[in-house]
Amino acid sequence: MSTGKDRIDLIFQRTEEIREEQKRKMQRRMQAGCMALGLMLVISLSVCMPGWMEQAASGSVAHHSGAASLIANQAQTGYIVVGLISFLLGCIATVLLYRIKEKNKKKKD
Repeated sequence: MSTGKDRIDLIFQRTEEIREEQKRKMQRRMQAGCMALGLMLVISLSVCMPGWMEQAASGSVAHHSGAASLIANQAQTGYIVVGLISFLLGCIATVLLYRIKEKNKKKKD
């Protein structure tokens, strides 16, 4: 026969299990969202790049000051855009790898 204290302990234990499950679900959603965002970014850039290169080859690019001018009308803006895209991809990759590392560490424990 279990006492009231045992029942309360079981309730708290079950509550903690439910919170952990919700936390895991949220982490999975965040991981899936980060992967989807990174994949969409890479795909969209790969779809746009042939058009930009064709414009550069045909000579229809307004500014010939550098490769970054393919993305924007001015070289400075293009370099800023390329830098931001690179930074975002780096952040996404870092977050994903960190989460994978933590997940593997929890599995080992």
